[in-house]
Amino acid sequence: MAEIIDIASSRIGLDVSWITVPWARTIKVAEYGGVDIIPRHSMNHEREAFLNAVVYGYQTRNVYYMMSPQLDTEINELSDLDGLKVGAIRGSFYSENFANAQHINKLYFNNTDQIIKMLKSNRIDVAITSSNHHEEKFRAETDLRQANYVDVFYNGRYISIPIKSPMAKYWPQFKEQIEVMRADGEVDKIFNKYSLPPPSQK
Repeated sequence: MAEIIDIASSRIGLDVSWITVPWARTIKVAEYGGVDIIPRHSMNHEREAFLNAVVYGYQTRNVYYMMSPQLDTEINELSDLDGLKVGAIRGSFYSENFANAQHINKLYFNNTDQIIKMLKSNRIDVAITSSNHHEEKFRAETDLRQANYVDVFYNGRYISIPIKSPMAKYWPQFKEQIEVMRADGEVDKIFNKYSLPPPSQK
């Protein structure tokens, strides 16, 4: 993903300096132009208001619910989460179903390790996760159980320049470069280079 951004940026005369910060902080400061480029994210109506986004591909996303060892009920559909405490990473988008579910008691944390700790100590009942939210950390905990309910949908993967960023003036050129890279197969080649399955371009 970083290589896609580096290549597109260099072709319009820009250099990228990479820094690692928590996702919740990244998406928050993006509203005010405090970051210039956001890689590899999903899009929702809230983010559309402050991000110039370009899709670099699509993938099927499976959203899972991992259950506390002490939880003895079954979760077969979204409504079965009624009355349960569900942990999620602050600022993350999982699915429209989860985002729009007003009946779920959602508790937000800064990172996956915090959620797992709360889950194992029975301070929350369920945690939501996916391959984009460190699903592997949950699966490494052998005493956690996956719920029967899985939310599956086709999800766009985006790169964005915040509307209030000083770099927003380069947005049309940057978007054009990403679209060219998609069309000529360069995005696929970059993923294949790292032995990663490329996202669909349809």
